Amino acid sequence: MDVLAKPGKKIERTLASRHIKIDSQYTKSPGDVTFITRQALQRGYNRIVSVGGDGTLNEVVNGFFDENQQPVNPESCLSFIPIGTGGDFARMFNLHRDIDSIIRLLTKPQIRPCDVVLAAYTGWNGMEERRFFINEADVGLGSATVYRVNNNSKALGGFLSFFLAFLYTIFTYRNLDLVIKVDGETKYEGKTGIIVVGNGSYFGGGVKVAPHARIDDGLLEIILAKDLKKRDLLANIVNMYKGTHLHHPLVERMVGHQVQILSEGDILFEMDGETPGHGNSVTFEIIPAAIKLLV
Repeated sequence: MDVLAKPGKKIERTLASRHIKIDSQYTKSPGDVTFITRQALQRGYNRIVSVGGDGTLNEVVNGFFDENQQPVNPESCLSFIPIGTGGDFARMFNLHRDIDSIIRLLTKPQIRPCDVVLAAYTGWNGMEERRFFINEADVGLGSATVYRVNNNSKALGGFLSFFLAFLYTIFTYRNLDLVIKVDGETKYEGKTGIIVVGNGSYFGGGVKVAPHARIDDGLLEIILAKDLKKRDLLANIVNMYKGTHLHHPLVERMVGHQVQILSEGDILFEMDGETPGHGNSVTFEIIPAAIKLLV
């Protein structure tokens, strides 16, 4: 059985005209998708199709696990149709939103094992929280950009919304003093422009920030941009979108199973295009092959 989470009515009508049966659920507020997904899996549904952006996909992924971060139904599968502001995770699979692509996804998908990442941080309510993400998380310039995007109009679409917010943030942002630990070992301490922890390759509406990322290798991609100046960022925008920025002397790539980011002050972070919390310590841990994708 299939559940289509947060579908567009036009897609639903078109699928019905092609005799493709779905059970659809609509959301009213943030967090609904996680509850709907978890409830559907508990009721015996074995495939969830997320229709929306990276934030919707993140909520669906979290619905695959219970409150103790254990799988609700280990045999269940996840699909997704990218209709949203970013759609960065879908870029790795060259997925499209036209009806023929959607029908192919629903009727002739390929199965892929996929890692997810468990984040531990302080929520906006001041309580310690744990939450999964499937694509990427970051602290620094990227999280400040996402926060700005999410608190302003997205009428210009994914690319322009992120690009214009990124340009504005460059001129207002100040690099952070951070300590970066990978698998328990301190790898860097000092001024940091951005650190990305990736399971996927893209973020920010098409920036190929982690070009070597794979969703099934059991490793986190860690991209650290050190004390970059504004002129360096502006000069390397094209390289960041192309994925060739790793050649810059102040950019370092690492891999690992766990990353801890520490700061004396409060830091903002984002994951999968959402900003769920803050704190002076954020930890990310890879969970290998935690979800089955149908793409």
